[in-house]
Amino acid sequence: MTELRHDDGVVEYRCLVGHRYSPRTLLAAHSEAQEKALWSAVVALEEAANLAREVSPQFNEEVAGRLRAQGDKRLKQAAEIRGLLQDLEPFQTE
Repeated sequence: MTELRHDDGVVEYRCLVGHRYSPRTLLAAHSEAQEKALWSAVVALEEAANLAREVSPQFNEEVAGRLRAQGDKRLKQAAEIRGLLQDLEPFQTE
């Protein structure tokens, strides 16, 4: 990210791809990216738990039990992230 200061006092930020942001839109975009990343983590953890539950019958009981326990742990982790999302606040710039 590069900060550009113009002669008229305007500051903008440019990413490596070339997108340009004002300070306000940069913070808004970053807040949105944080939320999307956390929701992606929730989905990935829940999918992993479902996969473990679905395939566990294909293994012996010891492995199946371990897979179910790992799936349960991932569900708890997803729930923790959901809790974080409830308290996540976008940057307030107004």
